[in-house]
Amino acid sequence: MNHRPTPGDARTIARRLFGVDGEAAPLPGEFDWNYRVRGSAGDFVLKLGSPGRRPVFELITTALIHLEGSGPGVRVPRVVPPGGAAPRSAIAEVAAPRPTIAEADLRGEPIIACACTYIDGIPLAELRPRSMAVLESLGALLAELDAALTDFDHPALARDFPWRMETAAGTVRARLGDLATGRDLVAATLERAVRRLDPVRGDLPSSTIHNDANDYNVIVVPSLEGARLAGLIDFGDVVRGWRVAEIAVAATYAMMGLPDPLEAGCAIVRGYASVAPVSEAECTAIVPIVALRLCLSVCVQAAEMRRQPDNAYLAVSQEPAWELLDTLARTDWRIAEFRIREAAGLPPNPGLAAVTPPGPAASVMAPDVLARPHTIDLSVGSPALPHPGDLLPEGALDRWVVAEMAAHGATVGVGRYGEARLLYDAPDFHAPGNDGPEARTIHLGLDLFAPPGTPVHSPLAGVVVSVADNDRPRDYGPTVILRHEPGAAGPGSEPAADAASPHQPGFHTLYGHLDHATLAHLEPGRHIAAGDVIGWLGGADVNGGWPPHLHFQVIALDPLCDDGIEGADPHNFPGVALQRLRTVWESVLPDPSALAGLPPGTVTATGTGDDPFLRKRDLAAKRKTVLGSSLSLSYDDPIHMVRGLGAYLYDNAARRYLDTVNNVPHVGHGNRRVAEAIARQSRLLNTNTRYLHGEIVALAGELLAHFPAPLEVVFLVCSGSEANELALRMARNHTGNDGVVCLEGGYHGNTGGLVEVSQYKFDGPGGRGPSGRVAVAPMPDVYRGRYRRGAGLTDDELARRYAGDVARAARRLDAPRTGPGVAAFIAEPILSCGGQIEPPPGYVDAAFRHIRRAGGVCIADEVQVGFGRVGDAFWGFELQDVVPDIVTLGKPMGNGHPVAAVVTTREIADSFANGMEYFSTFGGNPVSCAAARAVLAEIRDRGLQEHARTVGGALLRGLREITSDHPIVGDVRGRGLFLGIEFVRDRASREPFPEACSYLVNRAREMGVLLSVDGPAHNVIKIKPPLVFGEAEAGLLLETLAAVLNESALVGFVQ
Repeated sequence: MNHRPTPGDARTIARRLFGVDGEAAPLPGEFDWNYRVRGSAGDFVLKLGSPGRRPVFELITTALIHLEGSGPGVRVPRVVPPGGAAPRSAIAEVAAPRPTIAEADLRGEPIIACACTYIDGIPLAELRPRSMAVLESLGALLAELDAALTDFDHPALARDFPWRMETAAGTVRARLGDLATGRDLVAATLERAVRRLDPVRGDLPSSTIHNDANDYNVIVVPSLEGARLAGLIDFGDVVRGWRVAEIAVAATYAMMGLPDPLEAGCAIVRGYASVAPVSEAECTAIVPIVALRLCLSVCVQAAEMRRQPDNAYLAVSQEPAWELLDTLARTDWRIAEFRIREAAGLPPNPGLAAVTPPGPAASVMAPDVLARPHTIDLSVGSPALPHPGDLLPEGALDRWVVAEMAAHGATVGVGRYGEARLLYDAPDFHAPGNDGPEARTIHLGLDLFAPPGTPVHSPLAGVVVSVADNDRPRDYGPTVILRHEPGAAGPGSEPAADAASPHQPGFHTLYGHLDHATLAHLEPGRHIAAGDVIGWLGGADVNGGWPPHLHFQVIALDPLCDDGIEGADPHNFPGVALQRLRTVWESVLPDPSALAGLPPGTVTATGTGDDPFLRKRDLAAKRKTVLGSSLSLSYDDPIHMVRGLGAYLYDNAARRYLDTVNNVPHVGHGNRRVAEAIARQSRLLNTNTRYLHGEIVALAGELLAHFPAPLEVVFLVCSGSEANELALRMARNHTGNDGVVCLEGGYHGNTGGLVEVSQYKFDGPGGRGPSGRVAVAPMPDVYRGRYRRGAGLTDDELARRYAGDVARAARRLDAPRTGPGVAAFIAEPILSCGGQIEPPPGYVDAAFRHIRRAGGVCIADEVQVGFGRVGDAFWGFELQDVVPDIVTLGKPMGNGHPVAAVVTTREIADSFANGMEYFSTFGGNPVSCAAARAVLAEIRDRGLQEHARTVGGALLRGLREITSDHPIVGDVRGRGLFLGIEFVRDRASREPFPEACSYLVNRAREMGVLLSVDGPAHNVIKIKPPLVFGEAEAGLLLETLAAVLNESALVGFVQ
C-alpha cells in the first residue's frame, strides 16, 4: 500500500465500520497496522491491513471465535464484528455467522479491518521481576488453548510461513548469510539443535497452536499480592505444527535476560504439564526448539537490519536473543533436559536406571583404613565445626579434621553425601541467580579423609576414561574418571571386552583430590579390575587446597560427552549443587555410599536436609503442635536458620541472608569472643549473686564507665522486659505514686505490667486499652504526628508542643483525689515500634522537666538503641543532652545471651533498699556477665560505635538517594544503624501504605536480604543490623532495595 493509515484514519474507520468512537493510539505490528481505540464501552484493538492479508485476518478472527466457548482458562480477546461495538456472543449463529472482516477506502486504496476487545495490563516483557508464578499460569493457559484448538482447521494454517518450527532449520541455513556477526555461533547452535531434535521428530504430536506467546503478546497485571496473567493476544502466527513448539516458543522469550534462563522455561513446562502431559520426546525437544527459535529470530532480524541499517532499535532489541544464544552454547543440554523433565513431572534422569552396582563390591580403600570410620560433620549447622574464621588459615581445616579423627580413634573420616556446607568459597561455586546471588552448597559425593599417600581402589571393574589435573584452587586436583557397564562386575572380575568405547551406556565413578603420582599411573583406555589401585590421596599442596581426602562420586551420565558445549572441560564434573536443583543433580550424581565398602551404618543423616524432622515443612508442622499459635514467624515463606556469622544468617541449605533487622547479635552473629567467654565461664563457674565473684563487679564497673553522674548503681537481670519491670517498681517505690506517662507507639516488654505501659500493645489486637494508672502522650513524630516539621514550626517549637503533651498527660494522672500520681515517664530515646521516630531536639529535656516537676522520675529505655548503635553517642539519651533517672538495657547486651541491666542513681537505689530483698535467680550470673563484658570489649576494640556512625550515615544518604524518585516513600530517617523508611500511598496525604512494606520485605527475603516492618500502621521498614554490618553489606542492601522499588508492583502502583 502507498498510504500508511494515521491514528485519525484509524479512529474514522473504527467509528464507521465498528461503531467504536474514541482516540486511536498505534500498537506494534510486524505486517499490519494495529491501534488501541478507547471507546465509551471499553477499549478495542483495530487491525488494518492490505487486501492480500485477508486469509490471515480470517484465520485470526475464526480462531478467536472458535475459542469463545473454551472456558475461563483461555483468556484471549473477543472478536468485535463490523457494525457494533459489542463483542460477539459466546454462542454464535452457526447457520449464518456474521462477517468479521470489513473493507474501507484509504485515500483511494482498499484496506481491510477487523477488531477485537483489548486486554488491559502490561506486556510480560515489562514485568519486573519475571514472575515464575505468572509463567506457570502462562503454561497452563497454553495447554488449555492448544486443547481447545485441537479440532480447529482453516486453509491458512498451511500457509508458507518462516516461523514454522518444523522447517526452521532449513530457514536458518538459508539465511545465515544475512548475519553480519555471530554466524559461527548460530551455525554451531543450529547443528547442535538438529542433532538432538532429529531422533524424536517422529514422536512429537501436532496441534493447532498460537505459535507466538512472546513476552509482548503475554499480558499481565502487576499486583502487590503477586502479578497475575491477564491473557494472550496476537493470533497472527497461528499454525498447525508441533504442539511442543507452543511451549518452546513461549519459553524462548520468557528465558531472555535472566541469569538462570532455564528456571523460566521450566515454569512454563510445569504450568503446561499441570493441564496436559508433556511427553518424554517433547521434553527432549524443548531446548533444541528454543535454540532454533533464537537462531531464526536473529537471522530474520539481521535481514531486517540490512533493509533498515539506520534503525538502532533493531540491534538493541536483539541483544537478549544473542545473550541467550551465548548462554545456551555454554549449557549442558542434558542437564537442561533433566530439569525440564522434572518440571513435567517425569523422573529427571532416565539414565539413572543404568546405575546398578552389584554387591558386594570391592572397597575404595583398604579394609584396615575403613575399619574404624568416624563421620565428620561439615554441614552448615554442625555444632562440631569450628568458627569458619578459624578455618581460614592454611592447613586449619586439615588440622581440625585430623584432631576430630584422633579424638574418636578413627582410621578414616567420612564426609556425607547430600550435606549442605559453607566450605565452598571459590568463585566457581557462586553465581548470580534470578533472585539474587546463589551458591552451590549441596555436596553430592562421599568424602573419605585419610593421610596423604593412602591408596585408592576401584570398587568395580571398569575402564579409565579420564586422568587429569584440575589444578585450580578449591578444585579436585588430580582426578580419575572410570566408566562401568550396567551390572558392573564385582571383585576379581575383568571389564567387558568392549569397555574401552567411551560413549557406551552405563555409569561412571569419579575420584578427586589425588596425588600427582596418579597421573603417571593411569592412562585413558586402561582396563581396571575391581579392587585395583587407581591412585593415591594427595596433600593440600596438590589436591586443590583441601585436607587430604578422596571425593568419590557416581555419575549417571557420560561426563566426557560434551555435546558441543562451548568451553566444556570433559575431565571435570561438578560435585556440589544448588539446593533448588538438588533433585535434578541427585539423579545425575546419586549417593555412592553403598559402593565405598564402609561398615554398615557408618553414614548417618546430615542433620540439615536428610533428617525428616529437620526438613522445613516438617519442622513447621511440629512447631504448630508443640508451641502456642501466638508465637509468630517472619515472612510468608519462613526460613529454617541453622547458623549465623557476622552480619549474615544461613539456612539449612547453607543459603546466606544479609541480616539487617536483628539488633540482638550486636557485635555479630557467632562472635568468637563472646562465644568463647560464655564457654570458658560455663566450664568454670555459673551461680547466683549470693556469692562473691569478680565478673559481676567487673561488668558493673565497665558499664558505669559509659554513664554520666549521678547514674552510678547497676542491677543485673536477664531481659529487657525484666529490666523495665524493675525500673517501674523502683520508680513507684521511690515516688510513692503509681501513674506512668508513656508514648503512643511505645513498647517496653512482654510482661503484664509492661503491656500496661506499652500503647503499641494495649491498643493493638487483643489489647484491653489503657488502665487508670497510665496516661498516653502523643508520639513526637515530626513527619506525620500532630505537629509536623515543614508546617512553619521550628524544631524548638515542635519540641515545646510535644513536651507540652507530656505535661498534660502528667496532669491527668495528678488529678486531685482520683489520680494515681506520677511515678514515671518511660520512653525510648528513638521510638522503635513507633517507627524509628527520633524526637525533635530539646523534646526529651523539656518532657523530663515536666515529669520531674510533677514528682515523677524519668526512665530511658535503651533496650533497642543503646551500646553505640546510634553512632553519634553510646546511649540514645545522649543525643538529647539529658541525664535520665533510670536507664534500662537489654537486647544487645549479651549478643544473644540473656542479660540485661538497670542503671540508676544512688538515691533511687537506696530508697529501693526498703527491707524487701531484691533477688534474680539468673540475673548477674558469672556466665551472663562474661558475655556482656565480651560485648563491651568488642565495641571498644573494634570501634563499633564510630563504625555505626560512618556506615550508618553513608547508608542513610544512600537510602535517601535511591528513594527520592519514588512517591510511595514518604520519609527516611534515623541515626547510625537504627534507620527507618516510611511508605505512604502519596506524599501529600501521607496515608500509610503497609502493603508496600509487606511486599518489599518478602521480595527482599527472596533475594537474600532480611528486613522487617514496624510502626503503628506497619508501614515502616526498620533497619537495625549487627554493628559489624559494613560498607559491602550496605551496598548489597541498597542494591536490593533499589531493585525491588523499581519492580512493577511498586512502580505501577495507582491509588
